[in-house]
Amino acid sequence: MQRALFSILFLGCLACQPASKATQAEATDSTSQAPKASTDSLSIDLVAWKGKLGPTESITVPNDPVFHRNKTFDAIPLATVLKQIPAYRSVNPAETQVVFECEDGYNPSMPLTKVLGKKAYLAVRDHDAAQGEDWTTLQKGSETKKIAPYYICYTDVPGDDATYKWPYNLVKISLTSASKETQALLPKDDDSVVKGYGLFKTHCLTCHALNGVGGTLGPELNFPKSVTEYWKTDDLKAFIAHPDQYRNKVKMPTLGLEAKEINEIVGYLSYMAKHKSR
Repeated sequence: MQRALFSILFLGCLACQPASKATQAEATDSTSQAPKASTDSLSIDLVAWKGKLGPTESITVPNDPVFHRNKTFDAIPLATVLKQIPAYRSVNPAETQVVFECEDGYNPSMPLTKVLGKKAYLAVRDHDAAQGEDWTTLQKGSETKKIAPYYICYTDVPGDDATYKWPYNLVKISLTSASKETQALLPKDDDSVVKGYGLFKTHCLTCHALNGVGGTLGPELNFPKSVTEYWKTDDLKAFIAHPDQYRNKVKMPTLGLEAKEINEIVGYLSYMAKHKSR
């Protein structure tokens, strides 16, 4: 439950090896001519913009939460990349979400102000990669995860802070209205489930959608049927706590949530079952 593409058009639309040729190309001046396709006014296709995103610098991420050790990358400040989005200078950061779209359907989002408040980077090359390569792969249990082509990381954020997202296999970045996302999912007539909404947004929305809003790595949880309508409540809570005890090779990680927090999430899902829309 951790990877929320929600694109709403609201403005009218250890350096020990030599860098690979692809990495050297990233240093191309960001003012050079942009590709003909791949962007609209509120997004940027990172793959199509390869070599046009800005100059790289070497950064070290202490205790990287994806690799679980200190890592060094060639990276571009994320603020530099965001400035390549045509409408970037016209948006109000306080009312804007940044949506990270990954190839595998993991689509986390964060407030733009939160992203800009830290030293966030778009990593383009892993210094541990083999000669002539930009990236290594990541082994998670029996699964081999692809990190390429890009990875969002921070040099000043603790890896255990779940409010910051570290998406890899990243291909696109979009800007969207924060108010639209909030209005779609925030409980409007039951204050008792607001905490569950907050927990769901932090831990679940990056991979799962509600009423079509959210990630696509995992299944939609509310439409056409809510997960609370076809799972027994006790089983659903147990599954959230320990998904690997219910399914072999399950993609959903163990989130380390307390029983009270799981109860809050299930309460919110039960509320949303009565508020379906698409």
